[in-house]
Amino acid sequence: MKFMAYALFVWFVLAPGGARLRAQQTAAPSAQPAQPAPIDQEPHHHLMYATSDIQIYDVLVPPGQSALMYQQNLDYLTITLAASTVSVDSPGQPPRSLKLPEGAVRFTTGGSVYTLTSDGSQPYHALSIKFLNPALTGNGCRCNGDPADAVCDCPGARPLPPSWSLEIGKVFLRGVTLAPGATYDNDSTKTTRFLVTVTPFDVLDNTIHEPKSLEVRLPVGRYHWLGPGPHEIQNLESKPLRFVCVEFAGTSFQNQD
Repeated sequence: MKFMAYALFVWFVLAPGGARLRAQQTAAPSAQPAQPAPIDQEPHHHLMYATSDIQIYDVLVPPGQSALMYQQNLDYLTITLAASTVSVDSPGQPPRSLKLPEGAVRFTTGGSVYTLTSDGSQPYHALSIKFLNPALTGNGCRCNGDPADAVCDCPGARPLPPSWSLEIGKVFLRGVTLAPGATYDNDSTKTTRFLVTVTPFDVLDNTIHEPKSLEVRLPVGRYHWLGPGPHEIQNLESKPLRFVCVEFAGTSFQNQD
């Protein structure tokens, strides 16, 4: 009887049905979906500057790597600093593959959850400006058929032209391309004004402040703050340079060059 019982046990375990039962009993529990990480805990985002109105992050994702799934609770602006190819995955949506040119600018409404993978041979490098005060960006972007519709990710929008402008709530944006020796005049009365460098930056900042003519050299992905009063920015490079001007009435000027 003992031998027959043992034979029945062996047959039960080795039979296909027994193998399935054994697999069900020993299988590890299914992995739970990862929870979105706060942006300040995502290792590819590096906080560069913060006020009561904004946080500025340097974002660098090497080729073949992915950022952790993270959540942006507030509106933010992304300025792409180098041409790159990325895929964006959001829960419940099909993946999106994007080819981003140098200088691409994109406004994204808060509440988005996604992970980004750098698919090309070059790293994904961008500056992300997070707006901490929802009153600044108001109702967000609008698609009006303007040259700057690409900032709002509007259907059928064309790539941004060399020079463009856009208002999002109380935030004023301007994309500027300066030929060698050319100047950009800014006489805005906004309390916060800064230029984000898309190309290497070598300019002469002529202003009412001392020194009245200041040479400013910055690498790609940095920012130059403009103090109160008019400024004339002259390109000292031997080739065109590009930057994005961000302005709004908020935190008073703080020089962080």
